[in-house]
Amino acid sequence: MDLDMRFDDKGKFFTPRVAKDTLPALIRTAEQVIIGHVYVRPDKRLKDDLSEDASRFLPVTDARVYGADDEKLLYHSSFLLVAYQHIVMISPLDAMENIRPVPWALPASEEAHS
Repeated sequence: MDLDMRFDDKGKFFTPRVAKDTLPALIRTAEQVIIGHVYVRPDKRLKDDLSEDASRFLPVTDARVYGADDEKLLYHSSFLLVAYQHIVMISPLDAMENIRPVPWALPASEEAHS
């Protein structure tokens, strides 16, 4: 038996939390551009985590969702799950070159007025 595993009175078991780093990212689907935070283990690349995760959904926090065609903000969600099968592209935000003005590069206060 794993010594790090605990059980409560009802038989529910608890395991240690897995440490993960926050990674601001752009996720592109066929119809949307999602800007938010994804999570990767410190010793792994994002690609490694996506390849190994059997859940088939990518958790995203503080997500801003834009229409792919007009890049208008559709909604903001503190948490959402994106199905892997709908992801066309994903990139860390700091890896993207600023070629043209995009709404997600604006501060949230300016974005609401655009």
